[in-house]
Amino acid sequence: MWLIKRELIFIPFLLFTIFLLFPIKKYIHFGNKIIANKTSKKQFKILTYNIRYANESKDLRALEDSVIKRDVDIAFFQEIYTRQWRSKETFLVDRYNAVFDLVAISSKYPIINKQKIILPGNGYACLADIQKDESIIRCINIYLEPMFLTKNIFRIEKVDDAKDKTKVVVEKLSTGYKKHQVQIDLLIKYIKESPYPTIVCGDLNSVPLSYEYFHVKGNMLDVFELCGSGLGMSFYDYFYPIRIDYIFTSPDFIPKSSYVNKNIKFSDHYPVFAFLQLK
Repeated sequence: MWLIKRELIFIPFLLFTIFLLFPIKKYIHFGNKIIANKTSKKQFKILTYNIRYANESKDLRALEDSVIKRDVDIAFFQEIYTRQWRSKETFLVDRYNAVFDLVAISSKYPIINKQKIILPGNGYACLADIQKDESIIRCINIYLEPMFLTKNIFRIEKVDDAKDKTKVVVEKLSTGYKKHQVQIDLLIKYIKESPYPTIVCGDLNSVPLSYEYFHVKGNMLDVFELCGSGLGMSFYDYFYPIRIDYIFTSPDFIPKSSYVNKNIKFSDHYPVFAFLQLK
């Protein structure tokens, strides 16, 4: 009897998962090929990566080697420890870096302007204007307020735990969403008023079809939705994998390819890569 009740508890989670998987192209693509190399001078490769657990020196060295080996032109990092970047053993020292609190942008090309975007609570963001050939690209890196949900919250060993833990989840999500609304209102100004072709990347701590997704995305392009390959889920620390890490661009770009690389395992997130081309 207990086993039956235990299984019934997870029916809402199953239904919620099915709901999240619609529309499917926001999460998964079959048949699209991953581009291995740049085929045009206007093409460049970017990644966005929450490196929460990759802040020890040995992990940073390995991650640095991975970025260089994969010839990443512009990298967006979240949940960094700035002391690692500003010490004598600076991470990616041979590149142009914009580092603010928990977010950073690292570029092969000169950064001609950089700015911290002040958000309330535990949200962080920054921007960098990057000179690539004759063009200037505005890059905005976002890390929205975390929901502070842990795996233990979703572990239900007794039927009586379900009600209490559901209440905790609802309260945490409600608090997080309210903070996201304030943070997004401040961010939208920087996105809408950008005078340059714009790339927005980061960890929104929210799934597609959410308020956060649609308001940050606005009229921009969701690169994975348009040209993704394989599974787009980048965070696997809960009962089921979710997509919370994104690459958006203004219509000035042509998305060529995007994918989540599950072979890079320095964090509880996986990095999202994309090939873009300026029109």
